[in-house]
Amino acid sequence: MRPLPRSLHLLIGVCLGVAAASCRRESAPRPPQSADAAPAPDLPAEAPEPPAATDDPKPSVTPLGDERFRIGRVEFDKANRSITIPATVLMREHAVEYLLVTRAGKVHESVFVTDADPRNVHLAALLLGLQPSAELGALDTRLAVPPEAAIRAQVEWDRNGPPARENLHEMLAIREAGIEQPARPAPPTLWHYNGSRVADDGTFVASRDGSVISIIRDPEALINYPGQTRDDDEIHVPNADKLPKLGHPVRIVLKLR
Repeated sequence: MRPLPRSLHLLIGVCLGVAAASCRRESAPRPPQSADAAPAPDLPAEAPEPPAATDDPKPSVTPLGDERFRIGRVEFDKANRSITIPATVLMREHAVEYLLVTRAGKVHESVFVTDADPRNVHLAALLLGLQPSAELGALDTRLAVPPEAAIRAQVEWDRNGPPARENLHEMLAIREAGIEQPARPAPPTLWHYNGSRVADDGTFVASRDGSVISIIRDPEALINYPGQTRDDDEIHVPNADKLPKLGHPVRIVLKLR
């Protein structure tokens, strides 16, 4: 295995500095949780136990060959400009606010859970040239995602035969409030990479809060859903028709444009 080039070592240092500088901004308050929200489901028995420790506090980039690299549990591909995050199916019913969290996050309101550190996802994104945008737009409007912060997202999982592959938005459905009809699939969309922020004490907030891919507006998450319904925290549900069973391992693949 070839050693990591010195130029990439330097780039890692630069990116860590950029992450701190570009993400250091004031936190926005989160919307209050509804008093009659559905009870939190237990973690599925099939899901892997949380690790005893988080990823190394000093991220290191390990070359895998063919322009592929690993940072902790996160892999990225320089040639394909993609990032792969291992995860597990966590919820198939009830209202959700997130598509992906860590075990430090809102596990009672997320479709998937991961043991990967959001900071390592962010470092991979910076190394691939993604430019986070903190602007989340006006309330109750669809966000126009700037090209430099836009990503495509898919979910992959192994099965008999070729691996299954679906767009991430197909894992989400929207249930109209007060209407007794089946939930409709979420519309196709690019995803908005806002990049979270660094707190005054130097903590990367997405790692602290465990927020990776948010459905509702969340400036502390790494990635936000830009759809028209993003300011309503009661109408989004997992699309069980598309999801594998609870506890099934999946891979969240982020592709830069």
